Amino acid sequence: MRDPRPGDDRIRNRPDRYRTASSTTPGRTAGRTARRPSVIDRTEPRAETPAAPPVTDGPSRPVAPTRRYEYETDGAAIYRASFATIRSETDLSAVPEDARVIAVRMVHACGQTDLVRDLVVHPQLVSAARTALRAGAPIFTDAHMVASGVTRARLPADNPVHCLLRDERVPALAHRWGTTRSAAAVSLWGAELEDAVVAIGNAPTALFHLLELIADGGPRPAAIVGVPVGFIGAAESKAALAEFPGDVPFLTVRGRRGGSAMAASAINALAREQE
Repeated sequence: MRDPRPGDDRIRNRPDRYRTASSTTPGRTAGRTARRPSVIDRTEPRAETPAAPPVTDGPSRPVAPTRRYEYETDGAAIYRASFATIRSETDLSAVPEDARVIAVRMVHACGQTDLVRDLVVHPQLVSAARTALRAGAPIFTDAHMVASGVTRARLPADNPVHCLLRDERVPALAHRWGTTRSAAAVSLWGAELEDAVVAIGNAPTALFHLLELIADGGPRPAAIVGVPVGFIGAAESKAALAEFPGDVPFLTVRGRRGGSAMAASAINALAREQE
């Protein structure tokens, strides 16, 4: 018989109600009480998290840093100087007169005055887009960054701005069709796409998908701002837009450049003529 191990007496002599299946001799389970899990009384109301106190004098009060640099701090002055600089440094002679305010805003968004060399504007883009927006047309975007960049105060008819990328149907559609979520979301724009204004600044697949929908006889938007950015498919999708036989008024930028900021800035310029 083996010598008892340390602790055996404690296991052997402890009350039955504390015995577990592993510490009970087979056949001697009578009188054993199963261990009960702890239960939280969920009827008891939770304590509310106290609201953060208002910022007052004291350690949490915001502090302005020591001014160490010379720079303009007046927002309105920065705005005026920015657009004056763009107009003085950018050759706008090749841009249609009614589209120059758009070109200036797009240069402002990217900081590149040579952007206008790659800017392609359909002759009817400005008039078609502004007519649609004044009539209350919705704006559809491929990315939430584009939608967020649209200045609502500039919109002439409190136009709704939509991005359906987070719609719960999008992942399944993208999987079924073997495409990106950005492209699949375009199909959810539905009948509202007719005479709407579209701004694509992120996904080349969304622009390709839109052109394919229109080519198949789907709803035709009033105008397309198509400036997706990137190295794969961006230049090609914008070339397809520029050469699209459907004659939908458009604006695009040749090559890889583009982006959400450019797309939103173009919409902001189309929404209101004033800089």
